[in-house]
Amino acid sequence: MQFPKLSQLQSRFAVSFGATLLLILVYLSISRPSFAYASEIGSTTSVDHDQPFWPVILEDGSFNEEDNIPKEDVQAVVLEQDDTSDEERDEIQASTFEGCEERHHGDWGTDLNELRKRAPAGVSSLANNAPQNMNIELGETENWVFLKDEIEGPHGEQGIGLPSDASTTGNSDDNTPSRRELEKRQFGTPIWITINVCLQPTSNTSRGEPPPQLQLFYSDSTDIQKPGSTSEGTKGIRVEVEGGYGLVHLNATDDVYIGVSAPNTTDFTGSWNYEIAASNDVPYHFWSNSTDLLFVDGDNHAALLVTPDLTDSSNSTIYDEWMAMQAPYGMFAHDQKDQSFLGVSRSYCGLRKNANIAANIPGITNNNVGTMTNRGLGGAPKEQFYISALNASSDYWGFLAMTGNSTATGAGVIGGGGRVWSNMTFSTKASDNCALMYNLSFCSEVAYAVPSNPDKYSPLDGLADLAAVYDSYAAQMYQYFNYSLQQIPCNTTASAQYSLARNCDDCARAYKQWLCAVTIPRCEDWSNDAPYLARRNMAQSFPNGSTASWISNPDSGQQALLNSVQSNSSRNGEIIDDVIQPGPYKEVLPCIDLCFDLVQSCPAALGFGCPQGKYQNISYGVRDPDPGILSCSYLGAAYYLSDGTRESGLPGRMMWASMIITVALLFF
Repeated sequence: MQFPKLSQLQSRFAVSFGATLLLILVYLSISRPSFAYASEIGSTTSVDHDQPFWPVILEDGSFNEEDNIPKEDVQAVVLEQDDTSDEERDEIQASTFEGCEERHHGDWGTDLNELRKRAPAGVSSLANNAPQNMNIELGETENWVFLKDEIEGPHGEQGIGLPSDASTTGNSDDNTPSRRELEKRQFGTPIWITINVCLQPTSNTSRGEPPPQLQLFYSDSTDIQKPGSTSEGTKGIRVEVEGGYGLVHLNATDDVYIGVSAPNTTDFTGSWNYEIAASNDVPYHFWSNSTDLLFVDGDNHAALLVTPDLTDSSNSTIYDEWMAMQAPYGMFAHDQKDQSFLGVSRSYCGLRKNANIAANIPGITNNNVGTMTNRGLGGAPKEQFYISALNASSDYWGFLAMTGNSTATGAGVIGGGGRVWSNMTFSTKASDNCALMYNLSFCSEVAYAVPSNPDKYSPLDGLADLAAVYDSYAAQMYQYFNYSLQQIPCNTTASAQYSLARNCDDCARAYKQWLCAVTIPRCEDWSNDAPYLARRNMAQSFPNGSTASWISNPDSGQQALLNSVQSNSSRNGEIIDDVIQPGPYKEVLPCIDLCFDLVQSCPAALGFGCPQGKYQNISYGVRDPDPGILSCSYLGAAYYLSDGTRESGLPGRMMWASMIITVALLFF
């Protein structure tokens, strides 16, 4: 068979088309796109797969492997029969259920008195979505049962949920009652058993490590009604408890028996307190292995953190609902010097009872706040947290958290036990001449530490005055620019405009971004040795009156810097050096792309230009490819924010890369 002969253009097209297909295959094989926004709580067995703030549950009741809550890697152990009875457990359980007898089938399920009667001796019953709180001593085992009537009983309440586009909610025809009943007959009923450790024993040593974790066991066999750890060994199937959180997930066709065992150790004193719950909806307690919390900046006593965008919907109604609602998330923070805290770092009640710092957590009153904001790249809704009373020069863990399932909490509520995200880290500054500012009136995108003087602007009540100094100066400078822009024929025909790609609105936006970044510099500790930082005011005294050693020592090798205007003054000396007088500090230089954007967006008649060569290097910085390093300042910046931006933009970059290769192959 003879193949047709291709022309030169056809040959090039065939090669380019093949290269494009290869790029697409490579992208599909390596990419796992993820998004950072939340949606309304979905149905009990099917939730929108694009929403990482709520677990994705497949039709068979298992978790999506890409979701935040992975399947438990359970380990089967030797099964043994235990005939031990424990009358004290019955007494404790009776007191635990006291006052709950009035909740019947329509609330938590079957009458709890009836559940106790049907449970084996020494075993306590669990009702659907009804958490139980217990203490357990060193070396003890406590047993629970989730009875078949509860497993196949009514579902819990899920609340109104978070704002979401109706087209992205988890409601579908595959989640009809008839479909769920068919799945029950074929595979059993999906259930989840979760444990949260609230309190833990204290160490008898000086090592400060966390105590060993509780052990969680389960059995779906009537031959093993008391799984757990005994003197003869272990029985039932054990799942790992990490950071005070454990999860059992299985499809049940009959009663499920649970055991909680406490290690026997002499290195610790006291007992554990834990909360256990069972559900036929979703896990009552959640832990997510993503962080979803970004560090914006801080000073020596406070920090500002923010969530990623909570929605990517272009629907204006969804946007307005997010911005108008009460901030739904909270957060915890804890000093990293306390390593024992890691023993409860995945437990909502553990964080609530043990964390040093909390913000926007119901029942905890302090000055720390969580509020909605649209500040940052893209202008999408997100939540920010301002936390204070931190120690200088300290490293902290930060945890995003949610009380209940965002709109409902407590017994009978789907996911009512709260959710905790994995920890991220942030640090405070050492010096007191950098002060954290945000929510300015004019430069509303500014959110970072700026040069300050604690003697003039107290961190307790003077930061509003400091913000007014910076903000009013920038607003005045912008007004001068606005007078000049009014001389440009903005509202004219397309052929008469200064650019077909940019207009006066683009110019005004670019100028404001550049102006706020250069007139309100981002401040860092003088002791910070990062190579991208610029020295400022190095010949001046610190606010406390002390002076740097090189000022009094002419042989220190710093004379060239002392004689340099760039290192011996501030970028905006009129208000910083003369009015605020912060003393020596270091500056994160503005990003050079802000200047480039200004020149590209504005008419040449305004005369804007960017410095070149060494003058550019001392005036502007360049963005570092590492998303954890802010090597230059831009409005809306946050640590690791660019990492998420790059990942979410990966499909677009792959498309452009394939187009470029196609064009190159066609013409070269």
